[in-house]
Amino acid sequence: MDSKYIFKLSDNEKEILRQEFSRIKYDPTGSTSYITEVRMAAHIAMPSRIIECLNEQKASLNPMPYIVIENLPLDEKVITTPLPQTYAPEAKSGFISENLAIAVGALIGEPYSMLHEGHEIVNNLIPSVEAKKEYTGLGSEVELDFHIENAALKFMGDRNYSPFGLVLTGVRHDPKGPLTRISDARKALTLLSQDDVEKLSQPLYQIKVPYRWRSAIPGKLQQTEPVPLIQGNTNFPEVAAVFYPDMVIPVNSEAALAFQNFYDAIREASFGIDVTPGRLVYVDNRFTLHSRDAFSPSIDEDGNPYRWVQRVIVAPNLWNHRNLNQVKERVFEPVFA
Repeated sequence: MDSKYIFKLSDNEKEILRQEFSRIKYDPTGSTSYITEVRMAAHIAMPSRIIECLNEQKASLNPMPYIVIENLPLDEKVITTPLPQTYAPEAKSGFISENLAIAVGALIGEPYSMLHEGHEIVNNLIPSVEAKKEYTGLGSEVELDFHIENAALKFMGDRNYSPFGLVLTGVRHDPKGPLTRISDARKALTLLSQDDVEKLSQPLYQIKVPYRWRSAIPGKLQQTEPVPLIQGNTNFPEVAAVFYPDMVIPVNSEAALAFQNFYDAIREASFGIDVTPGRLVYVDNRFTLHSRDAFSPSIDEDGNPYRWVQRVIVAPNLWNHRNLNQVKERVFEPVFA
């Protein structure tokens, strides 16, 4: 992990944030009034170096692959871990974690959610028994290997529904839980041969939509036409790679070899980080891949898993989502015909 991408708050800065964000009531629909209130609070309470960093990330032609903010304030008490996909304000004493995740997302772009990923604007990533073998944020027994979030959605006609960034923050920590691994594809591409890069830059790969989406999508639309995994200059690439099972179909053996070599390079260039309470990680989804280790969830005395991570996905704006079904103000459902 590169120290120039890490920002640690002082205890005084932490307290200022706590006071400002503890008074804001979280709105799971992501209403304009709520997002506005959070943005205003961020400009009042966040250290200027953090705001400058996030503004630079939004505007830069050479953005950071990830940003880590540490020593953030916490909700005073986390009572339990809720069920996934359930709005449960009684699970903890306030909404500081939600508000901070939204604040970071709202300073970089526009926070939103897809219904298949979560029913509110902040997604709760909590391991469940039913989903333990699934390649999703709710799984545990299988490694959710390196991927660009919703990579196939980069190729939905002339509209890119894939987030350009995502925010992860810890709410409740499992001491035996998994690491989140991060890999800058720009660094990985320097480890490849020119022939591999050329193969990856050609339309030789079909990408499938995520597992949780497939039940709602007609079979013929569950995967893209052959597309490139890398677009643009390798110093400034747009990447659409997914390395967990049954997600990418190379069209021939040469494309498959380049895909495997890319995977090896992504792993070599990666590092692991524990998304603990008080730590927030922003991942640039345009060219930075992330993964989650397989693990066996620790269970509390009430039978609930300890691990509770929250996620916010971010778009530069919501114009590309205009033809989706707007379930809530910032929660969308894809419409496939």
